[in-house]
Amino acid sequence: MPKTIISVDPKKAPWEQETPLHNRWHPDIPPVASVKEGEAFRVECVDWTGGQIKNDDSSEDVKNVDLSQVHYLSGPVEIEGAKAGDLLKVEFLNLGPLDGDEWGFTGTFAKENGGGFLTDHYPKATKACWDIEGIWCTSRHIPGVKFAGLIHPGLIGTAPSHELLEMWNEREGALVAEEGTEFEKTLCGCLHTRPLACLPEPKGAMLGKLGHFLDKHQKDEAWDEVALKAARTVPGRENGGNCDIKNLSRGCVVYFPVFVDGAMLSMGDMHMSQGDGEVSFCGAIEMSGFLDLKCTIIKGGMKILPVVGPSPLSVNPIFEIGPLEPRYSEWLVFEGVSVDEQGRQHYLDATIAYKRAVLNCIKYLSQFGFSEEQVYLLLSCCPCEGRISGIVDVPNAVATLAVPLAIFDRDVRPPADLEHFAKGIRTVTKDVCISEEGGAVPCDPRLG
Repeated sequence: MPKTIISVDPKKAPWEQETPLHNRWHPDIPPVASVKEGEAFRVECVDWTGGQIKNDDSSEDVKNVDLSQVHYLSGPVEIEGAKAGDLLKVEFLNLGPLDGDEWGFTGTFAKENGGGFLTDHYPKATKACWDIEGIWCTSRHIPGVKFAGLIHPGLIGTAPSHELLEMWNEREGALVAEEGTEFEKTLCGCLHTRPLACLPEPKGAMLGKLGHFLDKHQKDEAWDEVALKAARTVPGRENGGNCDIKNLSRGCVVYFPVFVDGAMLSMGDMHMSQGDGEVSFCGAIEMSGFLDLKCTIIKGGMKILPVVGPSPLSVNPIFEIGPLEPRYSEWLVFEGVSVDEQGRQHYLDATIAYKRAVLNCIKYLSQFGFSEEQVYLLLSCCPCEGRISGIVDVPNAVATLAVPLAIFDRDVRPPADLEHFAKGIRTVTKDVCISEEGGAVPCDPRLG
């Protein structure tokens, strides 16, 4: 078994862990471990909220989750010999849940506390808890489904350089500045999610060995200087980061650009399973877990990555899909086009088209004994396949969402006899946990 270089205890708060974690990107966050090139190693990770969500039958913890803290990452791990401009080849040898913590959760955030892809349709906080048994997932909150998970880190990436960090903050700050003006992107009015970007915020910041905001904010000038510029971990960027790509599982290989010496690889946000798009935001089966990795350095290899943008830093990782994934042979596929729910035509907008495909699927499957909230959460975490199927035929982009039929304990294909179908529906006896609308108070009681 590979040597464990970072251990965590999911029963402890992130700031109580023996090895410091971090939840911001910044080149000055020191490494907490170091490995040699070609050395296999294991990293353990807490769930992305740092233990704020509990395995119970209430969604109040999701409703009031403190999102200023997330995501909690293990690392940075220094890869000895890596230099800025290199390419870091990362092989995923094995992944899994932590022993004794074999469960996960899926949820939707309250509209006033982060929302999600379909907040305008489902504004309440919801939660479903999942039991993990080997490769299988089942939930007492969504009875009637069972599927194999494709375990992966939702977030993994290298540290940015100071120059890249400045690029991120400048462009994301410009986007936020458009909110409420005539320049605000039109898509914002169709998704009803706020904020437009998560800018640097010292509140909730944990900077690894540099310390936690409870102890350092407004008490340590050097800490505040880093926290005021450190990027939030919310989106995927040039360094990889929170891309939520479900195929980054056993046997895959990712090629990360190296922006600082040592590469400074960090990871977390472990998922037991996820649907394409992770549409409910808190949408995979979120869990604590481990990764077994091996890293190889390709000297000067960053030059092979295409530069698409105004800076030589405008690159993105590439990856090879591993040979292991759930096998399904029958699918029910839902289409969506770029016409919103009010009937307004949009021009080749793949996001609107995917939203329509997801809504079509939710409304359809809710006729088979599930609540709409159950289907919404299910589509976030089951092994469904999303596609941009058409992006050239004006004015409609076409997106598709394919759901494997074998995950259900009933036939969800269109029935031949609607009259007898309606009489034979088995309505589920237990729903997901749903909070009252409004009144969310983001707060982690462990912070006092």
